[in-house]
Amino acid sequence: MGGLLLAASLRLLFWFLAACLVHELGHWAAIRALGGRVADFRLTGVGAVIFPARSRFFSYREECLVALAGPAASLLLALAAGCWGRWLGSEDAYLLTGLSLVLGLFNLLPAEPLDGGRAVRAAFSLAAGPDWGDRLEGILTRILGGLLLGAGLWVLSKTGNFLLALCGGWLLCRGLGEGKQNAAG
Repeated sequence: MGGLLLAASLRLLFWFLAACLVHELGHWAAIRALGGRVADFRLTGVGAVIFPARSRFFSYREECLVALAGPAASLLLALAAGCWGRWLGSEDAYLLTGLSLVLGLFNLLPAEPLDGGRAVRAAFSLAAGPDWGDRLEGILTRILGGLLLGAGLWVLSKTGNFLLALCGGWLLCRGLGEGKQNAAG
């Protein structure tokens, strides 16, 4: 039984890493298309971070495109893997579909440091100035973190699954930390 669980976990890990790779390649492709290059790539406890090297800063529109390119790549992969699964009936294809879909949609949430939060900040910075973009991103991060934490605690009480509560708590802490920085700055 333990061998089956380990094999299932390794299979899940493999397809999750494949979904993450495609997601990050989406960001990389957008950076390259805009004339930049990647200076540094770091894996953190909550995901990957790409640091572009560029001779100039990206405009807010370009920053928004780079942020949304990762979730777009994830959603395209989910569509392709879904077609693969439908045509060949592969369980791995459906696993990749679900993982890519969840990764893409989660990263579209309008909270810092997720891609959706970066896109919202860039869009509002373009429309109303950088202070408004930063403020809105911080407010949305705190609201969304609190809502996910509350929903996660409910799910935890019903099922014992703590993942949503962990994500909500992480976002809420990020938002509260940003609020302190913004207040001090």
